[in-house]
Amino acid sequence: MAIREGENNTKLMKKYRLGYDYLFLASESFSYKDDYIGAMAVNVLFKVFDSEGNEKLFESEELSDQKLYFENGNSCYLTDLIRCSTDRENILNFEPNILLIKQSGYTLQWEIDSYEKDLDEGILEPKKISEDEFMDIMKNNIDLFDNIDNYPAQSCSYFTQEYTI
Repeated sequence: MAIREGENNTKLMKKYRLGYDYLFLASESFSYKDDYIGAMAVNVLFKVFDSEGNEKLFESEELSDQKLYFENGNSCYLTDLIRCSTDRENILNFEPNILLIKQSGYTLQWEIDSYEKDLDEGILEPKKISEDEFMDIMKNNIDLFDNIDNYPAQSCSYFTQEYTI
């Protein structure tokens, strides 16, 4: 589509929420049913609210990763506000960084969006799975996930959820 002289040439800003994966690396790949698994992951979607309870959405022309900026000029990524690790009893443990959340001036909500197992095929290939399968794999192989790489879990990628009214 050609832009004619005098037409508005501005790109539309997209509004969206951000989510991140929390990756749990196995100390060694293992067999589970017909799969050879090297890692597991949960994808967590975040909602950020200001002091009046209004949701803070991220905005950009592209759905890109962004920092959350505080009134005092500091900033951080959302994964800095919540740590996730393995827990033998509950499998997943989410621990808020209370000091950083207080400093941010925001309230945070999060929810697990999806679960993945990373199939070891020379490189790790993620495959979405159900919560039940995720919990079964983790419970039955918890010793393989009880390693320094998972305290806290690594965050290797982000995803977005575009906001529509």
